[in-house]
Amino acid sequence: MSTKTNFKRIALVAIGALGISLISAVPSTQAAVVGTPEVTAVNGTATNSKSDSTSAATLAVRYFTNEGATETATIRFSAGSAPSGAATFDSRSILVTALDTSLATGGATTPRVNGSGSGGSFAPGAKGFGTDTVSAGLVADFGMAPGGVGNGYAKFGVWLDTNMARTVGTYKIDYSVRYFLKTGSEDTTKASAGTINITVSQAGLITAGTAGAAGTSTAVLYGGSSFPSGTVVESTNVIAEATPSLTTAAGVIRVTQLTAAGAGARESVTVSTNIGNVGVCAGTVGKSVVLEAGVGGVNDICIYPDGTGGTATINVSTTSVTFTPKTIKFYNTTVAKIEAASLGTVLGSTASNVIIGKAYDAAGVQIVGGSSVYAYSSSTSVINTGTAPAGTECTYNDVYEGHLCSLAGAANGTADITLRNKSTSTLSTVASSALKVTVNLNAPTKVSLKFNKATYAPGEVAYITVSATDNAGTAVGAQTLTNVFASGGITSTVAFGNGSETTTAHTFATDYTTASAGVASTTAVKLYKVYMPYTGGTVTIKATGGTLLPASGQVEVSASASVTDNGAAALAAVNALATTVASLRTLITTLTNLVLKIQKKVKA
Repeated sequence: MSTKTNFKRIALVAIGALGISLISAVPSTQAAVVGTPEVTAVNGTATNSKSDSTSAATLAVRYFTNEGATETATIRFSAGSAPSGAATFDSRSILVTALDTSLATGGATTPRVNGSGSGGSFAPGAKGFGTDTVSAGLVADFGMAPGGVGNGYAKFGVWLDTNMARTVGTYKIDYSVRYFLKTGSEDTTKASAGTINITVSQAGLITAGTAGAAGTSTAVLYGGSSFPSGTVVESTNVIAEATPSLTTAAGVIRVTQLTAAGAGARESVTVSTNIGNVGVCAGTVGKSVVLEAGVGGVNDICIYPDGTGGTATINVSTTSVTFTPKTIKFYNTTVAKIEAASLGTVLGSTASNVIIGKAYDAAGVQIVGGSSVYAYSSSTSVINTGTAPAGTECTYNDVYEGHLCSLAGAANGTADITLRNKSTSTLSTVASSALKVTVNLNAPTKVSLKFNKATYAPGEVAYITVSATDNAGTAVGAQTLTNVFASGGITSTVAFGNGSETTTAHTFATDYTTASAGVASTTAVKLYKVYMPYTGGTVTIKATGGTLLPASGQVEVSASASVTDNGAAALAAVNALATTVASLRTLITTLTNLVLKIQKKVKA
């Protein structure tokens, strides 16, 4: 053995005995991690546009091992916590790579992450990349090759997956460091753990390679102060009060940028409006703003009233996509005109929506707020709308897109109903034209059935109308008719198609209907929607009056309609064509014979 080799060994032993740096004295016969390892953690940063190794958090581990042991340091990284509202954050959201091994000495091995890399041992229980679970985390390790004595060292970079939708705030990543001896056992006295942070700022936009596509990107307007969760159908008629506000939005446009392949895109969003203000919800707004793309390419753009009435046209575009303009109608609360229309012409004692009113401001924008429309009766003894000079307030209804006036009859007769803009006739400055409403408090004595058409195509939608009248044959008001039919309700001689409403009820409520329901009726009816059979012929429906009616009304009533028989019609057409062909054939034969006779005479 050379003198030089002996000198090196003696020097190493001396270093161990003096306890220099990280080294503490241990029995020379037992391989071990010597002294206290150094673990240095440095927090990282990221933006909405950048998250890679250059902005990563780092974790450096340095330890000393003696006696040529194959000893390994194993670091496990796992997801801790994420900012409020962030997308799912787990170990699959984290990327780790080895950045530096320059301080390693004495035969240290090349670091590896989740089994990828050369050299080094791999700690028991570590999972391979792509097979990790939410709790498993990513595992990095490095160690000393057989015969090596010195410093094991590696610095690892930790960052958020570049493709992950990142939310502004701090992401916490937990780490634990463990040391395994060449025997396979763990030196638990050296283990340590901690947390490193990656803080995401809003700075920066992602543009390169993430351009939005018109076919996949969307801009959806919702008429409300915040965009709801779940599937949202775009609002088509958004009307809002023009009173200035920077806290309550009249509508929200959700812009979702996607590439042609359906991945999130991140381009700046430009928004402008001619009326009102647009911009960040509960944030910066203006007439024309340029917004940074939100996380995942999603931006909620709020529209606020600025006191100006009229139709606001909101233009939304990104660098690559221009969306269809959105509109919101802003109204001033001063009523300039009221239009009234009848939903019902015959009223009973049950309160019913018999009148619909539409109020407009001076610009012609409909006013949808409350305290805008009131109903007044010309005869409060017939229809009581309040003690003079008071009126009954009508309530705006989104479905009807107008103010519904619910009234009840007090006595048989007729009254004129006028709509005004204030709660008393004294204060009112605007009035609608008057509409006549008849009150009939008489009990129903008879019911009738009716189809909305006489003839239907096979499978066509049909509507059955049930009407109730008094002893004079006059329609009664809207009400619940209890036991108006005998048990079994309405039956049909031919079964109706799939999707048809059940007609077997003997108790039901009647009401006024509009064309949108299938049949418009200003007298109270019960309406059933059914599908006609696919076979041709006559369909007859029947019902027997129930105990609600007097004995004279407890009789069978019916109605019939026909369904076109396509087969019979086709056969009739064929037969008609055959008859025509036969007639033509006879005519041709007659003409041919005539021509032959003429030819003979000419030759003679």
